[in-house]
Amino acid sequence: MKHPHIIEACRKAFTGFERNDKTDLVALLADDIVFEFSDSLPYGGTYEGKQEFLAFWKHVYQKWESFNYDARAVLEADDYIIVPVIARAKALNGYSMQNEHLFLFEVRDGRIVHGRLYADTARGRDILEDRPPKRYPKLVVG
Repeated sequence: MKHPHIIEACRKAFTGFERNDKTDLVALLADDIVFEFSDSLPYGGTYEGKQEFLAFWKHVYQKWESFNYDARAVLEADDYIIVPVIARAKALNGYSMQNEHLFLFEVRDGRIVHGRLYADTARGRDILEDRPPKRYPKLVVG
């Protein structure tokens, strides 16, 4: 294991829904971290620097009564940490969702220098636009 301290910080940050503790993970962010999130949501985009990263999450949490994760795994590949999670959230408008997200972090010199969140933005956008999250039936093939 090349980055055990970051793996452990990710476990603390993303495991156990209401027990998520991001303190250690935030401490491991490089000051010049670049974080990307799909701009198909109102708060999406590329955030540069630790302060913008923290401001992004503060803004996200203003829209939700709760938004927590449970990691399916914390994986390491060279200088990347991959964290597939189950996201469980309840918006201030009363709508709830549960879906899969994936965090991808790049590590350099023991710090997280880049991050990207892959998420089901359509479901989140439905909720933020005061609609229940839409689900489509499975395609029936042949």
